[in-house]
Amino acid sequence: MKEQTMSTIQYDMLYLLSCGVNKTKPQQNILEQYKSDDRKRMLLYRFSKHHFVEALTSTVLKQAGVPLPDPWEKDMAKAVRKVILFDAERARILSFMEQRGIWYLPLKGIILKEFYPSVGMRQMSDNDILFDEAFAEQVREYMVSLGYEVISFGEGNHDVYEKEPVYNFELHRALYGAAHDNNWEQYYRDVKERLIREEGSSYGYHMKPEDFYIYIMCHGYKHYQGSGTGIRTLLDFYVYLESLHSEMDFAYIEKECETLGLSEFEKRNRALCRKVFGDNAFAELPAEERVPDTAAHTTKEIITKALSQEELDMLQYYMTSGVYGTFDRRIENNVKKYSKNGGSSKLRYVIKRIFPGMETYQYYPFFYKHKWLLPVCWLYRLLRVVFQRERRERILREADAVRKVKV
Repeated sequence: MKEQTMSTIQYDMLYLLSCGVNKTKPQQNILEQYKSDDRKRMLLYRFSKHHFVEALTSTVLKQAGVPLPDPWEKDMAKAVRKVILFDAERARILSFMEQRGIWYLPLKGIILKEFYPSVGMRQMSDNDILFDEAFAEQVREYMVSLGYEVISFGEGNHDVYEKEPVYNFELHRALYGAAHDNNWEQYYRDVKERLIREEGSSYGYHMKPEDFYIYIMCHGYKHYQGSGTGIRTLLDFYVYLESLHSEMDFAYIEKECETLGLSEFEKRNRALCRKVFGDNAFAELPAEERVPDTAAHTTKEIITKALSQEELDMLQYYMTSGVYGTFDRRIENNVKKYSKNGGSSKLRYVIKRIFPGMETYQYYPFFYKHKWLLPVCWLYRLLRVVFQRERRERILREADAVRKVKV
């Protein structure tokens, strides 16, 4: 069993997030600590910012009369402003798609933010929209006409556009591509057939609640098994479930998750999110697992009371990953993928990095199209490492991370 190293302030952050999404007032003894201790306030701010939830914790504290450091106040205002700007810009882009007859599906945070109690509570770094890839060129021309810089186009399964001051749009040609789990790519290949048209729209669609939940579970698992993912992912699961669980068909969810290889991950996260953030919101939660709301307990005691050691380990994994994971964690997880069938997982990882599978070559369109030239692509990749300092430094950092992995 892993020794738990989470600090009291990290548990306080989790508790305040729970209060925020459940619209409950925090215990007075917790609030008093942050009213009187500037250092603790700043540490809580830094932990919150590390997980991209500072707007939510700041809202809870401000409503309870706790003074906030100036940077925290500014971040809170920025989060609200960013959502408003994103909403207006997205409406313009979707209006263009409607006019041109391009079907589209808003994804991820665009949907999830609506389940949080107030504007800005669920912070966003970008907007994700699935659209009809047959119109990719037209969409690129339109985005450029709006002043966007094309960060990537035709690489992987989405195109990326950015514009000052805050705009970042990831326009997906497919939900999953060749670089992802092949089972997922096939499952979502004809996703439009399962979509529901938005009322009052000719080309806008949404998923039914169960399918959206399965999709965000896939997305969460992709990051969890990759670089790691932070506590906001677990909070998203909770907020969505807390809002819609009574309407959802969990037999269907379990069946589809089994098809996608997500059964264990979904069940563990469904249990963990409601134990960490739940305010007795789930009627099916056994009475002995419900968290007591009493001022006599610390936030650590409140949160961990119902958690098994395995759940504590999973919670710590979320807490130590940060919102977008870490480089070292990605290397560690990738190396460990090669340890299942015996032999040296580190050696297998190195060989795979030098001679990657076809999923990697989608990022090299010319070689992907002319597969007989793959040996030339291997040489091209190696030469870039030799002659490009930035890539060379990244490879050295990766080699050091591989060396530190314990298998």
